[in-house]
Amino acid sequence: MLSERARRTLFAAIGAAIVLAFYLFFTVKSVGRYFDNDDMMNLYLAWSKPLSEVFRPIGGLFYRAMYAVAGFDPRPFRVACLVIGAVNIGLCWRFAWLASGSEAAAAFAGLLFAFHSRLMEVWFRTAVVYDSLCFLFFYSAACLYLEARRRGRMPGSWVSIGILALFVCALGAKEVAMALPAVLLAYEVLFEWKARWRRPALIAGMFAVNIPYLWVKTHGAAAMTNNPAYRSEYTGQRFSEIWALFLNFLFILKDPIKPWMAVSILAGMLLVAIAARSRRLMFAWCVAVFPALPISFLPYRGAYVLYLAYAGWVLYAGCALASVCEWVAGREPRVRMAFTCVMFVLLGWWWGKRNLHDQRLDSRLWLYRSADQVRSLVDAMRTLKPRLPRGAHVLFLEDAFGTDEWTPYFVVKLLYHDDTLLVDRIKMMDQKPGDWGTYHYVVAYEGGQYRLAKP
Repeated sequence: MLSERARRTLFAAIGAAIVLAFYLFFTVKSVGRYFDNDDMMNLYLAWSKPLSEVFRPIGGLFYRAMYAVAGFDPRPFRVACLVIGAVNIGLCWRFAWLASGSEAAAAFAGLLFAFHSRLMEVWFRTAVVYDSLCFLFFYSAACLYLEARRRGRMPGSWVSIGILALFVCALGAKEVAMALPAVLLAYEVLFEWKARWRRPALIAGMFAVNIPYLWVKTHGAAAMTNNPAYRSEYTGQRFSEIWALFLNFLFILKDPIKPWMAVSILAGMLLVAIAARSRRLMFAWCVAVFPALPISFLPYRGAYVLYLAYAGWVLYAGCALASVCEWVAGREPRVRMAFTCVMFVLLGWWWGKRNLHDQRLDSRLWLYRSADQVRSLVDAMRTLKPRLPRGAHVLFLEDAFGTDEWTPYFVVKLLYHDDTLLVDRIKMMDQKPGDWGTYHYVVAYEGGQYRLAKP
């Protein structure tokens, strides 16, 4: 006869195996996806520039390291991204347990977090590795902090240094990591407000790190705000419209919801948590909203930007479902565990079915179009010219890419691992060459096929 502790460990292991299988069922096919346009830009900049000049250095380090190890092969990149995704599921599970104190809530949260069809780019595009890495460091730091606080003490000196280092890495991966000190402060206010806060230096230090970081990101020639796509509009209209899109994706809705409804839903979730006097739900609401605030006033960029905040949404749902289990099954441990297991299986069945149905309605061809264009160019260049001499000049008379895209330039240099190659495209040149005399190789594109026009 198994003891209560052994039984819980066994069920947790089975639950973890189910979640991992659920994750791989939906994501393992992404291993075959090729590099896309954004990958070519990210990889080239990470390879050719010092990391100090890379827009997001932690993501740049990932690209540079993988390129050094695997070369111009997308499969190791994809495998690495899936491994990070699996680790992030474990982090979400651990964070949910630390925040809620409930094994059931953590299991429900981990299952819901494993895959979301509207956040599909997180698991299918290497270019979204910035979000995955940000999550990895953000919640690693949060777990270290919550583990110390649950033991009734502040993090020690070495743990504090580790948390700060993880926070800096999260900032180096993506800007939404700035929300971490606000999330930890919310935890202190909700769970530790009666305790004397003798050492606020850690959270205060994290807020202090945000100040120069924000200044660098918003000032100077390389400021993010120079790009209209990263220019905030601090209005209630922008906030409500963006959250209408966010909630439409999070709830996998077919028809869009109105902006006022989105704000009402956010406010209603907070009011429910307050009315229930549930600190767990209030904290989950903070985790769901705070990391999304920096992107709530920007032009819409895709549902994948919610990946960091999604942990808060699944924590809220997990806590709510765990409360239902506690209310229905009562205090008898075996009955509660049995009911929780049934709920876990039913949740997995419903969530899997909902994601599959959404994917059938939208095959997301746009997710593969760019990658197919890059693969076609790479395959053609490998066939037409397996090797190029250093410093060779290459001219593209035509290609499958838009005039504002530098993908052929990046592909040629990365494919042959040679930054001395000179690559020109007719469609990007103000002054067209009168002849091809200065070019060693001229590539034409007709009928969807590349061919060598010279030599």
